[in-house]
Amino acid sequence: MTKNVFYTIGKTDAKGDEASKINAAADWMKAHPTAMATVVGYADKGTGTADVNKKIAEKRAVAVADKLKASGVSADRISVDSKGDTVQPFAENDENRVAIITCEEK
Repeated sequence: MTKNVFYTIGKTDAKGDEASKINAAADWMKAHPTAMATVVGYADKGTGTADVNKKIAEKRAVAVADKLKASGVSADRISVDSKGDTVQPFAENDENRVAIITCEEK
């Protein structure tokens, strides 16, 4: 199961529909107690500097992981990574302001 949590420029907090994606991932993880989650943060290459984008991507990934933990998912089931703006998972620049949650049964 994969959820893409999108952000506006410079933001690291997920609101509304984006926050509900994190809740859905947490619910899925609780229903699959042997599953592991990976959260990877990204920033778009079209704005900011590499340094700023690295920090924002890290904050996005950590914020999502923290929300998963706050929802009852054990920290030892979550790994966190960030790519800054070195990797752009989507063709559309604005979509690369994202944290991607991937949950898999192990």
